[in-house]
Amino acid sequence: MQPDKLVRMANQISLFMESKPKDEALAGLAAHINDFWDPRMRRQFVDAMAADPDLPARELVRQATPLIRMAGEDGQKPSAPASPSGSEPINPAHRG
Repeated sequence: MQPDKLVRMANQISLFMESKPKDEALAGLAAHINDFWDPRMRRQFVDAMAADPDLPARELVRQATPLIRMAGEDGQKPSAPASPSGSEPINPAHRG
């Protein structure tokens, strides 16, 4: 997927999360990406953010990027951190 599309998607999530207190917004943005984005998308996004500081990412997206989880070295998808209250995944398969 193109880096600009991934950044646009992260920015859209950020717009919603910015209505929450900062700590909750950071955790919520990272949790949403960890819960719902494919590991390949997360890797492409994190790599793109590291490679191009001029991507049009919102400040919350930039601050949440280090909280995004990558697939483990053993090929297993790591479990996502617990979602903040009020943002639990709808699909029970995404719950830890």
